Amino acid sequence: MAHYTPAPVTRPSPSALAAAVALLVPLVSRAGDTVGPETCRACHPSAYEAWLASPHARAREALPERSRNEPRCLSCHAPDAEDGVAGVSCEACHGGGRVYAAPYVMRDPELARAVGLLDPGAKTCAACHTESTPSLVRFEYERKLLLVRHGKEPTPAPPRPPPPPARKAR
Repeated sequence: MAHYTPAPVTRPSPSALAAAVALLVPLVSRAGDTVGPETCRACHPSAYEAWLASPHARAREALPERSRNEPRCLSCHAPDAEDGVAGVSCEACHGGGRVYAAPYVMRDPELARAVGLLDPGAKTCAACHTESTPSLVRFEYERKLLLVRHGKEPTPAPPRPPPPPARKAR
């Protein structure tokens, strides 16, 4: 009787995993994958406040009334409008957060990026801020970055252990 010998177990290389993730991320981050700025606010309150005070939060209202529902304009002024998000919110720049917004994912920056968190840069801004967009002044990334820059929240103190139970007096 022939004896079965299993083949050795092989694991994919890190580069093969990275390639698989690169192929899957576009499938993961699609319209409908947004969680909205209120979800981001829970862990990033100062970034939320910076966004709320920025022109991005009011980008749709900045359009003339006749253009507020025009797809050509909304692609930049309210890219997540179909998900009920007005203006240019967190996910317009950082990618749809359905997969990466979970706290356990966000605690691991490498994992968050692997499942869709984007680190926006000049090219991200240039998708909307182009030479052909109506503006009174030329878009200068380095100068404008100061208006939207937001960083890490202060690290919260670890939770204190509960006090020991009080002893009953005898």
